[in-house]
Amino acid sequence: MSIADSNSEKNQTIKEKFVDREVFGNISSLMERIIKCEKKEVSIERDILGSMTTLMEDIIKSGRKDGSAEREVLERTGALMESIKGDKDCELFNEIENLYKYRIDIPEMKDMKVHEKVKSCRGDVLEKERERVIKEIKEKIAELKGEENFSEMILADGEISEETNRVNQADIDERIAELEKYLPGIENASGEMQEICEWIHVSNFLHDKLREKGHTVWNDDKVYVWGRTSTWQAVLFDDVISEICNDMEILEGQKDEWKI
Repeated sequence: MSIADSNSEKNQTIKEKFVDREVFGNISSLMERIIKCEKKEVSIERDILGSMTTLMEDIIKSGRKDGSAEREVLERTGALMESIKGDKDCELFNEIENLYKYRIDIPEMKDMKVHEKVKSCRGDVLEKERERVIKEIKEKIAELKGEENFSEMILADGEISEETNRVNQADIDERIAELEKYLPGIENASGEMQEICEWIHVSNFLHDKLREKGHTVWNDDKVYVWGRTSTWQAVLFDDVISEICNDMEILEGQKDEWKI
């Protein structure tokens, strides 16, 4: 389904229903205040995050969307921030994922035997994801080299034949060479900073879907936040919302179309 089709009158209503369920409100002023305080080396850490979690859960339960809930959060959180100045750096900014996206191009290869993580790295990936992929690939290379040594050991013990050992070694060598071939490209991939226009409090479900699409998200396991890169239109008109609803097949004429 095209983006144009997803903006039909009926699909707009479906997406509006989806947004009402998964988006809790704009908390830009709260997030900007926290980040601003961090730059001044104000220690916020887990006590602030815990307080924010409790307050945001109260907002969800209250269902308030008139701005009064956000003002309450700002007032109570602001007072707490002022009371805990210290020397430690705030962890929050470092935990915000996806501030950078890395473009990784890996050519399609028939019968590619490389680690699954390499296969998933075609296109845009996130900084933390890239770091995890590099770590896993290096661990896989070390594991394969260990298999080479083990194959030599059991050959020496007479447990396998020369031919079996040769086949094993050839397969392992091919997999190691393929991983080592693509590792530098992943390590040296270029990143592009994304400009955050709004911080939106969302459900954990939408948070995970947005992360899969390469959007800026952050969470502390209880509060889930989307760093939205647009601000001039209603959330339901964001292309990523149309993509997610399309993937879920809840739009008009799809398998799991939402009834309205």
